Amino acid sequence: MVKNKLGEETESYSFNISDRVSPIVEVDRVIPGVTNTTVSWIVQGNLTQLTLLCQVATEPHTTIEELICKSLDGCCKVRLEHLLPNTRYSTRVRCSVNRRLWGKWTQPVSFTTRLSKDPSAILNLWRTIKQLSDPHSRNVTLLWTLQVPGSATTVITQGYTVQWSQEGVSRTEWKDSGQTQAEVSIGQGQYNFTVQAVLHSGLTISDHITVPKMDDRENLPVVRRLTSSASGGFNLSWAEQVTATCGYTVEWCILGPAVPFTLQWMKTSKGVNTLFLHGRHFKAGCRYEFNISECTENGHRLLEIQTGYSQELKSVQSPSLVGPAQSTSSSVTLEWHYNEDNPAHSAFITGYLVTVQEVGSEILPGQAANMFNVSVEDPRRKTVTIEGLQPSHEYALFVSALTSKGPGQPASITIRTRTNYSVHLAKILAPILLLLGCIILLWPQRKLLKNGLKEIFVYPAGMNIKTSELHTFLNKTDERVLHHKVEDCISCDIEILDTHPPLNEAINQASSMALSCAPLQADYRPQSAVLLCTTPALQQIKCIANRSYFDPMAGDVSEPQVTFSEIKSSFEPSDCLQESCSIICDYISSDTLQL
Repeated sequence: MVKNKLGEETESYSFNISDRVSPIVEVDRVIPGVTNTTVSWIVQGNLTQLTLLCQVATEPHTTIEELICKSLDGCCKVRLEHLLPNTRYSTRVRCSVNRRLWGKWTQPVSFTTRLSKDPSAILNLWRTIKQLSDPHSRNVTLLWTLQVPGSATTVITQGYTVQWSQEGVSRTEWKDSGQTQAEVSIGQGQYNFTVQAVLHSGLTISDHITVPKMDDRENLPVVRRLTSSASGGFNLSWAEQVTATCGYTVEWCILGPAVPFTLQWMKTSKGVNTLFLHGRHFKAGCRYEFNISECTENGHRLLEIQTGYSQELKSVQSPSLVGPAQSTSSSVTLEWHYNEDNPAHSAFITGYLVTVQEVGSEILPGQAANMFNVSVEDPRRKTVTIEGLQPSHEYALFVSALTSKGPGQPASITIRTRTNYSVHLAKILAPILLLLGCIILLWPQRKLLKNGLKEIFVYPAGMNIKTSELHTFLNKTDERVLHHKVEDCISCDIEILDTHPPLNEAINQASSMALSCAPLQADYRPQSAVLLCTTPALQQIKCIANRSYFDPMAGDVSEPQVTFSEIKSSFEPSDCLQESCSIICDYISSDTLQL
């Protein structure tokens, strides 16, 4: 209500108390019995007009019992059944009005069930069957344990009586109190076994089991792998069988060369096809095998074989490499041996991991390593071919077995790829094939090419004169000409031939030839030559023509017709390297000139 000078205003809000309030519960007392306990509690507040729904939880097996509490004094109670004698429990309670809003759980209250004067011990009997070398004989090992309900109760026994029968014939054998197994040889038929425990008080506890007859047509069991859980235990389940009239039996043991382990088993009731086994009873990294059998009127029959680890470990053995590895210029084929089904492994083998790394490769900061991985998903495949490698390179290969936790210990090998000769061969054959192609294309024009090459590389006919021989010949000719007079050359004529190159260029060439004599190229005429001789003194040019080469009958020798051609020279003092030059024209007698 709000009130001021203008007046007052009132507002109301109504709600259902059951939607806003949860009951507060307090445990009143606990009265334990041998196999049951009475628990009572008080609901605080005036809630007697409401119908309360309460839950009572019992530990350690976490059972919750739900009941309706309607009491005039606010006190409720419940009787907890099916408890074990001489066992410690704890209980707690909570309540609700409408099932939607629950109150808080009370603090756990502990209690211990009472010890029975005559403890009801249970004899648990099981067997294993082994086929002997004789196909008509089997060996049966009977195993039993004496289980007493409660955590503090012990039973003292005098011994055990083992009895078996087959087709009306029975035998009995006595075992001391410290023994828990017996071995019996049987045949192919069906046998009934009974083990009786004689207690110190004189009471007897017995259990019975039937071994079915040998049947070659028996169905093979289903084989499965179990997945390990985070808690480290096992959640077992199997297909329910209509023929299982007396429940199921689950037996388990450790596989592989591990610490000696006693065969364990547990029985379930009819219609129960699941079983949880806590991880504290199992060791990490050890493989366990669970055999699940159904109980029928004719004995137990194996249904499934399940194997698994409570916790798988990463460290498994390394494979054994088969060497040397087969390699090419760009690939490597690697092979190894490994027993993937070895029960000594600390985990199931799911495949293999091959790591390839180039040897000697430098890894710079911030760059990825020059390596890559190749996975083999099939654990039964033990070979792999790695492609894409460089020729003539050295690689390190690591092979490790894969598990669900990752790769195990690796085995390593170093290989070198081969040289790729095909690349070198291609480099050699490419120019050869190109040349052959050119030859094939130019073969129709071979005559034209041949003539052209002759003009370039072959001397004209008769011009294959050696330089040394020509030099000697010209020196001798020069000496002979100097000893003759003009009047003695009655049968010779001196003329200037058209020479190439010009004289000034020839002199420049002669100076670069270290004061040597070289022939000037001239129009070829028999018994005629042009010389350019460079000497430190006087430069001379002699042009000689032997008229005796011509037919002597063509003219009168006594009256020779001698003509002189006009000599025109382009010599200049500067063309002779600032030296004096002169031209001497003489006659050579045909009688005295003998070359």
